[in-house]
Amino acid sequence: MPLPWLEGLYQQLAQSFSQQRFHHAQLFNGDKGVGKHHLVDSLANGLLCASPVQLRACGHCKSCQLNQAGTHPDKRIVRVDGQTIGVDEIRDITHFINHSAAQNGNKVVVLEQCHKMTTAAANALLKTLEEPSLNRYLLLTCEQTALLPATILSRCAVQEVKVDSSITTQWLASLNIPNYSWLVLFASQPLLVEQWYKEHQLESVDLLYKFATEIKDSHNFSTLVDILNKEHSLVNVFALFLTEHLKTQLVLGMDFFSYQKAQTALSEFLYNSSHVLGLNMSLAISQLALTLRESQK
Repeated sequence: MPLPWLEGLYQQLAQSFSQQRFHHAQLFNGDKGVGKHHLVDSLANGLLCASPVQLRACGHCKSCQLNQAGTHPDKRIVRVDGQTIGVDEIRDITHFINHSAAQNGNKVVVLEQCHKMTTAAANALLKTLEEPSLNRYLLLTCEQTALLPATILSRCAVQEVKVDSSITTQWLASLNIPNYSWLVLFASQPLLVEQWYKEHQLESVDLLYKFATEIKDSHNFSTLVDILNKEHSLVNVFALFLTEHLKTQLVLGMDFFSYQKAQTALSEFLYNSSHVLGLNMSLAISQLALTLRESQK
């Protein structure tokens, strides 16, 4: 597995499988960018492999060849299509599990971002979890267990996917990613940084950091607006940088009233960015900047 910070958890899971204590429904919870997808995909391939070693796929058997081609008949991957996972998608899982396996007897379902299930979908999944079938495994990923019903959580083996920042720092350095001053904020989300690296977004993220830490002296926000309009997911990154900057200013002497006013303006900006259709980003940034500059006088 190319992600060294997952090695310890993987070994624990392999040991539980060899001791026949591997739960039929494994729920992996963790932030975006910790490697949950890589983990469940490796586990799924290991569970389907005809000759696994420590729950790792051999890479040569027929099942492994089918997995490599993306055509394994006993593996089903369910991803979010839109904003939620609906009940029909969960019913398809039940139908899939209840049919006979085509290969070595195991069937595996990977359900990503299961916290986005609708209430009806969660209820449908509950029925499947309550009546586990032999050699049938569900591997679920989640970013917020608080959004899942307690009935779902109680029927899964919940695994917290965490990272060792010292390991991820070395791993990111091995990719020749520059040691940006803001990189420490994402030490727990190394794959998110890797994604920015692959999509040539690191310079844009660095510009967001510079705008956030120098916003008092900034007047032309056209570059910032262009970045946020082009990649909306970076709005939250920009907000994180601003939040950290405001915390620093508070420590350095900003009065608490000004701090609260700035945080309120930032919260409004985040809400409008997510909920106001056709938001004028240029105007929203200018209004936010004005409040932030006034709070730091």
